[in-house]
Amino acid sequence: MTHLDLMDTWINIVATSHSNSNRTREKYKSVFKLFCNFIGKTPEQISEEYENCTQLYDERKFRRRYAQYIQAFMSAQFGRGIAQSTICARVGVIRSFFRYSDIPLGHIPVMHVRTIYHNRDITHKEIRLILGASKPREKAYFTVMAQSGLRPDTLCNLRFEHIKDDLTHNRIPCKIEVPQELAKGKYHPYFTFIGEEAVHYLQAYLNIRPHATDEDYLFLKEGTHQKTSPKSFSNLFARTVQKLQAKGLIKVKQKQKRKPRDIRLYNLRKFFRKHAHQAGFELVQFWIGHTVKAGQDEHYRPTDLEYHRKLYADKAMPFLRLETATPTDTDRTIKELREQLKERDKEINALEGKMAKLQPLVEFVNSYDTPENLKRTLDFIIDGLSDRMRVPLKELVEELHAKEDYEKQKKKKVKK
Repeated sequence: MTHLDLMDTWINIVATSHSNSNRTREKYKSVFKLFCNFIGKTPEQISEEYENCTQLYDERKFRRRYAQYIQAFMSAQFGRGIAQSTICARVGVIRSFFRYSDIPLGHIPVMHVRTIYHNRDITHKEIRLILGASKPREKAYFTVMAQSGLRPDTLCNLRFEHIKDDLTHNRIPCKIEVPQELAKGKYHPYFTFIGEEAVHYLQAYLNIRPHATDEDYLFLKEGTHQKTSPKSFSNLFARTVQKLQAKGLIKVKQKQKRKPRDIRLYNLRKFFRKHAHQAGFELVQFWIGHTVKAGQDEHYRPTDLEYHRKLYADKAMPFLRLETATPTDTDRTIKELREQLKERDKEINALEGKMAKLQPLVEFVNSYDTPENLKRTLDFIIDGLSDRMRVPLKELVEELHAKEDYEKQKKKKVKK
C-alpha cells in the first residue's frame, strides 16, 4: 500500500461518514501532510511503527511519543501566529487519522478556544456603494446572497433549474430551491427567497449571457461555461471594498496583517440573518440552511411553500430592501394614518352624494319666508298626490304659485 493509498483510504472513510465534500478532502490531506513533514514521517511509517509494538510497554511509549509530537506541532503552530481555532481544527484532523486507523494516542490537552468574530454588521448604505461599483455578474451575486442568506459555496453550485420557475414567471418573492446534495453537510434540502432587487439584477446578468439551460450554473466564470468559485467572488468583493475605502466612502478595520477585515463577502449572509429576524428565528434558520440541533422539532417545522413566501414578503423582504428605505415605526404610522384618511374620504364622498340629492329639497324649503306658507304648500301637494301621482313636483309648485297669484288679484278687485 502506497503513501497516497493509505491517506486516501482514511479520507474516503471520513468522507462517507460525513458530507463527502471535496473541500474537506483537500483540507484533510494538506493538514496531515503538514504534520508528517513536521515529524519527518509518512503515514505508512507511523502505522508500521505501531504494528511493531509487540509489548504493552512499547505501545505505551508509542502513545506517549505521538501525543508529544502532536503537542509540539500545536506549539509550533501557535508560535507562527496561527489562530487557536485553526490549530484546534488541525489537531482534530490529525487525531482523526489515528482514530480511523485504529492507532491509540496518549493524552493531548484540550486548547480552550475563544472565538472572535471579526466581521461586523454591514449597512444598507455600504451594500449600495458596493453594488454601485460592481459589474452586472457581481452585482447579481451580491444581491442574491444578501436577500437569500445563501452560503457562497452553495450559491456557486446552484443551477438555473433551481430558480427557473419563479424567475421566468417574475414571481416575487422568488423561490430558490437548494437540493440536498448542495446543502452543507447534505443533511436535508431546503429553500429560500430573494426580493425584487435581486431578481432585477439577476435577470440583467442572465440577459447578457447566452441562452441559459436548466443544467447551466447560475453564475459562471466570465467568458466561459465553467462554474465559478466562492474565492473569486470573495476577492472581487474585497477589491471593491478597498477601492471604496481609498475614496473614503467605507471604513474598514483589519487588526492584523493577513487577518480578515471586518467587512468581507460573508457579511452579506450576516446581513440577511439580521434583517430577516422579524420572520422568526426558526424560519430564518431554515432559509439559511441550518439544522435544528439533534433534529429537535425538525418535523414540526412548516413546509407549506406559500406560507413561507407570505412570511418572507411581509416580515423579511421589507427590511432586506437595498435601494429603497426600509420601513420604520414612523413609516408604518404614516401608512396607517393614510389608510384611515382613505376610509374617511370614502365616508365624506358618500355623504356629499347624499347631500347633492337633497339639494333641490333644501332650495325648495329655503324659498319660503314663513313655516305657514311652506305648510300650506305641502298640504296642497299632498292633496294633489292622490290623483296626480304622475305630475312632477315642480309643476305642482308652479300651479300652486299661480293659484296664489290669482287669489291675490281677486282680493285686490274686491277691495276696489
